Amino acid sequence: MYIVVTYDISNDKQRNKLAKELLVFGIRTQKSFFECEVTEKELKIIKKILKKYSQSDDFVTIYQVKVIDRIGDVEYLEIDDLIF
Repeated sequence: MYIVVTYDISNDKQRNKLAKELLVFGIRTQKSFFECEVTEKELKIIKKILKKYSQSDDFVTIYQVKVIDRIGDVEYLEIDDLIF
């Protein structure tokens, strides 16, 4: 299944830790936007990770999507781009 994870986490340290863990499952196409192709088991793990690093006033959403077409290259962000 193809998912998109997007988040707005206010705590810098927690947000950076979350981003590092999500890199295991997918690609970071924006600072708070990951594209992942995962199994049901991996999705459960991602949900646990999101709960671990987010607080009640943070914003986190997982979308299941179907990619119809992609035009152009995406500049993928690397681990060094985590500090903002």
